[in-house]
Amino acid sequence: MLKFIRFNSLIGEIGVVWDEKSKLLKQVILPERSTNRQNPSLIAFHGVIEETSPNKEIFRVMSDIKDVILGKEVTFDINRLDFSDMTEFQRKVLTKQSEIPYGKVITYKKLAQMIDKPKSARPVANVLSNNLFPLVIPCHRTVRSDWTVGGYAGSNDGYYKRFILEHEGIKIVDDVISKEYRYLEDDD
Repeated sequence: MLKFIRFNSLIGEIGVVWDEKSKLLKQVILPERSTNRQNPSLIAFHGVIEETSPNKEIFRVMSDIKDVILGKEVTFDINRLDFSDMTEFQRKVLTKQSEIPYGKVITYKKLAQMIDKPKSARPVANVLSNNLFPLVIPCHRTVRSDWTVGGYAGSNDGYYKRFILEHEGIKIVDDVISKEYRYLEDDD
């Protein structure tokens, strides 16, 4: 049985969907920037029961998501995420993305190289733009090859991405990530 809960955060209302039986997280839904409320059309699950009192595991996920938004370092257990409907490529991208350290940023190109698909920067970017677990898998830590911020979670303006990166302490000047926060830059 799938369950869903909404909660308020610094960036607006966030939704979390999980499978009550397996205890796996199915999706994290960010708010629409225009309303600060989550977009109900993003919930691609039928028969989801809205919950008001989550179990302790989901309460912890909610708390950790709020901490990420506040700029705190949080480590999520990706074994608690439901990757069952994803391709092997999507799983590889998201798993490798989960390893990008707090306070560091990588490019889509470098992430593609890290999964042994050096010519797949664009497909990597597509996977991250459709990440079902934003904030849990820190796709906000991956940017364009010119180190500009780019979009986030399907949004082109990158407002939330910039907001979260800056709360992690990452310096962004003229939409470009400062050199000291670039992860594995010299390996190109």
